Amino acid sequence: MAVFISATGTDVGKSFFSALLMAKYGTSHGLKYFKPIQTGSDDDRAAVQSLTGLPENSFLKNYYSFSFAGSPHYASELDETPVDTEELVRHLYSIREEKIVIEGAGGLLVPLTRRFLTIDLVQRSEIPLVFVAPVSLGAINHSLLSLEAIQIRKIDLKGVYFLGTPDDTTEDNIRTILEWSGAKFLGSFFFDSKERVSREKFRTECVSRFDPDWILKDLFL
Repeated sequence: MAVFISATGTDVGKSFFSALLMAKYGTSHGLKYFKPIQTGSDDDRAAVQSLTGLPENSFLKNYYSFSFAGSPHYASELDETPVDTEELVRHLYSIREEKIVIEGAGGLLVPLTRRFLTIDLVQRSEIPLVFVAPVSLGAINHSLLSLEAIQIRKIDLKGVYFLGTPDDTTEDNIRTILEWSGAKFLGSFFFDSKERVSREKFRTECVSRFDPDWILKDLFL
């Protein structure tokens, strides 16, 4: 089963979380990584592959790549290459039974076109969702708004994973988000988000600390 990874927005840690999933379970579960839409010069596919050290055939090519680092709808307009959302829905629907980590671009209400949001893509492709939430000040509002949108659309939410640099609000943030949303707690991973994690540290320290109770191993069954 494929799993769609989304978050409150950009720079929350979707790629880092995807890399942790791939590093922990990629080989044992035969996982593949797929980012349908990439914007800007940074290549998340290459970054995840570099961190994990998994072979190239574990990483599917982007469906769309746009040069401007912005919302897909605007980046595609600048490149004069519109996103064919119907085709993208059909493609994701066709691979929903495969073991693929699908990383979205930005947050759930990011537009892919002027009439189609990322959350529409998740809903229509019928792929289960893992929501990555930040842990510091401001996490509650952003997370609950996104989770409410998920619930209104009756998307199959597998749960919330908390990621980022903790502060004095973190413990209560997690409790409050879970209590108000009723979402399942999938785990947490705290780290200094300002630090550029080396491949060696990622593979030796981060992966060993990730999902110690093996909660996420059943996501792809």
